[in-house]
Amino acid sequence: MERIQKIIVLCLILSVSIGACSDQAKNSTADKIVGGVEANRYEFPYQISLQWNLGPNYSRAPIHFCGGSLLNKNWVLTAAHCRVRYTRRGWIEVVAAEHDTTVTDGDEQRRKVIKYTNHRSYCGGVCPFDIGLILVDKPFELNRFVKPIKLPKQFQKFSGDCVASGWGSTSTTERPMYPKRLMKAVLPIVEFKTCYKNWVQEGDPDALSNVCAGPQDGSRSVCSGDSGGPLAKFDENGENPVLVGVASWGTIPCGMEEKPAVFTNVASYVDWIKENMR
Repeated sequence: MERIQKIIVLCLILSVSIGACSDQAKNSTADKIVGGVEANRYEFPYQISLQWNLGPNYSRAPIHFCGGSLLNKNWVLTAAHCRVRYTRRGWIEVVAAEHDTTVTDGDEQRRKVIKYTNHRSYCGGVCPFDIGLILVDKPFELNRFVKPIKLPKQFQKFSGDCVASGWGSTSTTERPMYPKRLMKAVLPIVEFKTCYKNWVQEGDPDALSNVCAGPQDGSRSVCSGDSGGPLAKFDENGENPVLVGVASWGTIPCGMEEKPAVFTNVASYVDWIKENMR
């Protein structure tokens, strides 16, 4: 079965002329929260913003392009397709305690990347194994604004509502609209067969390493700019988040009926994550 025409690899970040994603990601990308609300400041202390610093020859501030999740003071989990370069002299900054990407509050912590490890089976486009690890140049200082999220157990199963967060587009048209502040949305996990009957070939074993989330009416979804960001499961008290998914791909326009967003299923990669964080 051919991929849906408007499949997007959330890597196409913002509609700004800072470069282009790799040729492998020519299908549109989804990077925002559709149907969400603004998160409380520092509500998700594990949330990371990946930003492209254009370098000293450019006057504009670093630009958010992907999300991530803090695993410990040295390591961040994101999507493999977020490993991109937009300008020859630019570089990725890993930012914790970010809320409004246009304002410096003083609590942000910015780090550079010294190692970026993608899963060796990632195809480079819209496909499974869309997961990557970032090692930062200097440990984050953990505090009430910057805290790691817990990994699930290997092959742990989840159901019910989860929370996605990010700075992705909020538009339900092909024209993106990017929020300045961190957004959030409650997304129910979608049963595997229900989701993949429209997404992948029947019986594709690799697809089992993904997880889908979002209401069937498409009213809430991640979109371009949310790529690499977290899908988290909280306990009944709204505490102790566990990382369920990494935003991977979806459709443009975002929030289409019966097209829930696809996340890399973190529980399928726990052993890989631990092995590569050594």
